[in-house]
Amino acid sequence: MQGRTLHFAIRIFRKPLTWAGIGSVACAAVAFAATTPAEAQAFPPSTSSCQYSNSVTAANPGFVVGITPGSTINISCAAGSFPAGSLLVIVEASGLAGIVSPASAELNEVDVGSLKLVAAGSDGSLNTTYTVPTTFSASDPNAACPATQAQINTGLGCDLVIVNFPALSPVNEAQLAYQGQGTPNSPTLKVSLKSVSHAGVKTLTASDGPGACPTPVTATSHCWWGAPNTGAPNAGAFSGVPGFSALVSQHLAQNTLQVTPAVYCAAGATAAACSGLPAGTLVPPALSGTMTVTRGIEPVTIDEPNTTPYVGNGTMPSLIPGSTNVQATQLQF
Repeated sequence: MQGRTLHFAIRIFRKPLTWAGIGSVACAAVAFAATTPAEAQAFPPSTSSCQYSNSVTAANPGFVVGITPGSTINISCAAGSFPAGSLLVIVEASGLAGIVSPASAELNEVDVGSLKLVAAGSDGSLNTTYTVPTTFSASDPNAACPATQAQINTGLGCDLVIVNFPALSPVNEAQLAYQGQGTPNSPTLKVSLKSVSHAGVKTLTASDGPGACPTPVTATSHCWWGAPNTGAPNAGAFSGVPGFSALVSQHLAQNTLQVTPAVYCAAGATAAACSGLPAGTLVPPALSGTMTVTRGIEPVTIDEPNTTPYVGNGTMPSLIPGSTNVQATQLQF
C-alpha cells in the first residue's frame, strides 16, 4: 500500500453528479433484470453506508488505492443502505466530472462502457465487485484514469460511483488512486502587510505565489489542492469543509483565508471562472484572504483542510480528522 502518497480519508466531499445520460445506456441492461421497482426512491447519502477494498486497501468508506487496470474492487454496503431490491448502476468517472461546467457535460467524463448494473438485497444491502476498465474511455479526451499530473495538482483523482436507477442520482462513491500515479505538487504562499491600525493590529494578505498556479493548470503547477470540488471553507458541502489555520510568528491568527474550488470548462460553460476561456480549460483553486495579528508578522504558515486521498504536508493539528493538512510557509517578507 502506498502509504507515502495516500492516506486513509475518513470523509469525502464531492459535488453531486447528475448523469442523466447514463439512463440511455442502462436501459438496455434493465431488460435483463429480474426485478425492476416501479419507481426509484430517494437515496439520502446519510443512509447509504458502503465499504470499499481491494488487494492492497483495507475496507473503508472513502477510497481505494493501488488500483491497476482490470483489477477488482470489493463493495459492501450495509443493510438499509438502499430500498429493497432496487437497481443500482456502478461506473467509473474522471475527477473532472465533479467540477465540470455546465453540469450537463458530466456524462462526457464518465466511462459508460464500464457500467455495471446490480440489485440491492431484500434488506437493502449490497455485496458485489467491480472490475476496473482495462482502458478508461470517455467522450472527453481530457478525462483520464489514472488522472493526469495537472489534474492531480488540483487534488483530483478518479471516482467509483454508485448511482440509483432510474432516478440517476449518485448515492455513494469512493475515490480511486492508481498504482504508480503521481502526487500533487506542494502549494505556495505570498504574504504581504496590508495595513497597521492605530491599535497596532496588523492585517496581512495571502495569495498563491506569483505564477505558481496558472490557468490552465499544468503538470508543473503548485496549487492549493486540498478541496478541489468544494473549496474551503464550505459549510454547505455534506458535513462541512472547515476553514484554514494560520500561524503567524508562532501564534495562531484570526483569518478570512479561503480557496476557490477548481472548475473544468466544457463547451457551453456557465461558470464565471470559465468566462473567455476555451473548452477543455482546467481552472485551478485560488487562495485569498487576510490574517490579523498584534505581534510579529513572520514567519507565516497556513494549513488548508484536506478532503482528498493524497497525503498532505501540514504540521498543525488536522482540520479534518484522519487527514493531514495541506501547508505552505513564508519565512520572511
